[in-house]
Amino acid sequence: WLGDRPTQEQIDKARRELGLDQPLYVQGWKYIGNVARGDFGRSLRTRRPVWDELKEKFTATFELTSLAMLFCLLFGIPVGIAAARHPDSPWARLEKFLSLSGVAIPVFWLGMLLQILLAGKLNWLPLQGRGVLPPPEHSYTGLLLLDALLNLEYDTFADALQHIFMPALALSLASFGIITRSVRSAMGQVLHKEYIRAARAFGVPQKRILFVHALKNALIPVITVSGLVYGYLLGGTFLIERVFDWPGLGQLAVMSILTNDMPVVSGVALLYAFVYTLINLALDLFYLWIDPRITKNAV
Repeated sequence: WLGDRPTQEQIDKARRELGLDQPLYVQGWKYIGNVARGDFGRSLRTRRPVWDELKEKFTATFELTSLAMLFCLLFGIPVGIAAARHPDSPWARLEKFLSLSGVAIPVFWLGMLLQILLAGKLNWLPLQGRGVLPPPEHSYTGLLLLDALLNLEYDTFADALQHIFMPALALSLASFGIITRSVRSAMGQVLHKEYIRAARAFGVPQKRILFVHALKNALIPVITVSGLVYGYLLGGTFLIERVFDWPGLGQLAVMSILTNDMPVVSGVALLYAFVYTLINLALDLFYLWIDPRITKNAV
């Protein structure tokens, strides 16, 4: 900010510019007021507005976290259903193994294993980065995959998918077991309900019982768990983005911590908290839609 050998005059000027010459309570209230207006201050490293830094990196992290969450749901729900339907089957043993592994294995180590296997040994996927092709001509959302499809640039989409697949997979495997265990527990309880037994007695096909009657009610607690998992995935991006050199908020936060760029670190933390709160609010609204009994009981 001031170079290697600043003069006392430069130090005093910088303190006035940053507001460090004021009492702490004044600095605190001033910071809260600025944040409420969307002003997070300036980066000490780049001297750019923190909000501009956050906007540039947010879409990459949101895209990575959302795809990892999609992987968790697409693979976790079927495995959990199979484990609940056949408690002593290989599916149940797989669910237990994945649940324990997801908790025990550090996400950064899992990411490095995938890099060694899929990029180093098999050469199936690129090692790092978000893509090598130029971004889509028109950026509608900032999400590389979606913008590539909207611009009908399928080569760019394929390139972006190859780069995001491995970090999203590593991130999802760490939380996969939470979803499977939740689905298995909820489905195990629902399958012993009286209305399920009645449906079987009336000869309703097993697939209809599972995917129409049982799954809808079993997903209710899973929705709550999904909000917690999304927050866990957001936290995991700090390490995964560093391992895969992913240009997102996690990478920005790590670099800012290493350079003592506290305005950016504070901005990242606040943005993560806001996104996590917004996701959980959306899930609560979806919860009310999927289970109208909650609204009726409240009334």
